[in-house]
Amino acid sequence: WEYCLHHPLPWAFFEEWIHQGTEKASFMRKITAHSETIAKNKQGNRELYLEPGFISCDSYAMATAIDESVVTEHIQVGVSVELQGSLTRGMMVLDPSNLLKKQHRAFIAAKCDMEKFSHLMMSALK
Repeated sequence: WEYCLHHPLPWAFFEEWIHQGTEKASFMRKITAHSETIAKNKQGNRELYLEPGFISCDSYAMATAIDESVVTEHIQVGVSVELQGSLTRGMMVLDPSNLLKKQHRAFIAAKCDMEKFSHLMMSALK
């Protein structure tokens, strides 16, 4: 989630993206309408959002799967899924201090080539 907050797409891009005049873009416009309204209303809260813009977490994952070079910087850390609910429930928790002494480490995206990412997003709705 934090990665996504650091890499929002400008709302102007979002408008261009969903108004490409294709069936895919029209479909995306319909299925994101409610989310867009909610996000724009909540993005004034600086405790939750770093800067305004469209955030589509699944899109970052798909872009990375399609073209790994979209990720320009990553960290490698132990991870766990919180099941007890003491901090969160069912979410991945990073262990950058290696307190859990995990043998295997996950590659976690830290920075993104937003130009490449934007191009992939535009291409997806053509």
